Amino acid sequence: MATSSTTAGRTQNVTIDRTTSATIRQRQRTQRTITYILLTVAGLMFAFPLYWTISSSLQTWQELRSFTPHFYPTAPQWSNYADVFQAVPFARWLLNSLLIIAITIPGTIITSTMTAYSFARFNFVGKGLWFVLMLGTMMIPATVTLIPQYLLWFKLKMINTYVPLTIGSWLGGSAFMIFLLRQFIMSIPRDLDEAALIDGANPFHILWRIIVPLMKPALTTVAILQFLNEWNDFFAPFIYLNRQPLYTAAVGLRYFQYIPLETNDPRDHLLMAAAAIMTIPVIALFAAAQRYFISGVVLSGLKL
Repeated sequence: MATSSTTAGRTQNVTIDRTTSATIRQRQRTQRTITYILLTVAGLMFAFPLYWTISSSLQTWQELRSFTPHFYPTAPQWSNYADVFQAVPFARWLLNSLLIIAITIPGTIITSTMTAYSFARFNFVGKGLWFVLMLGTMMIPATVTLIPQYLLWFKLKMINTYVPLTIGSWLGGSAFMIFLLRQFIMSIPRDLDEAALIDGANPFHILWRIIVPLMKPALTTVAILQFLNEWNDFFAPFIYLNRQPLYTAAVGLRYFQYIPLETNDPRDHLLMAAAAIMTIPVIALFAAAQRYFISGVVLSGLKL
């Protein structure tokens, strides 16, 4: 009798455990489904501006200016993309932007890596103070230093050159890049440095032969961020470049509001086509390097 009661109790407990497990699994599936739905909705919301840009680039200016919004072109105007290069020297402006990027990315990577390495591995007088001061520069708006910097470059006769836009990357890069690389270097074990010192390596060899090869994700992240900063930068090129052949692509977009054509028709469709062209390198770059970009951002925050 007691044995029967014990067996019945065990059977009841097993049944309850199975019911509980099924309830938990059902709850997890429901939570997963809701999460996927919310992420899908959020993804569509963030992707809508890109869709609107591409759709608008294939419409006529009459469709863009109509009171009723058109979410897709009635008849795609693929000629809008060709008209962009015919109306203005947009290809030259794209090359100008790529030239600035080709100069600034190596400078940012080299100088930011060296600065970050010094903050991460060396002890010197006032190290903490200098690091705080460097981070403090991130709080200074660009408009505060605009006039002194412009007067400096004007007196040096560097206006309408790319020097004001590129020299900063070779003088330390940016505070954010230095901070990002410092965090990554601090996550690398010091045992590697000590082993290299025992083998007779100096700090310079340790940096470029041991630390840098391990920093591929972080350096890729820095390169992508620098690319985006220079590619989308409008303010600095607009201030320092006053000649049309020197314009960058970001400044050239604004030029579509004033380009002289045979007619006075609006040129919104050409502006949207040029904006769509500018998004192609960004999407291609992120698609090719997203694995390194994500791992670089994540790993750089492992150790503070």
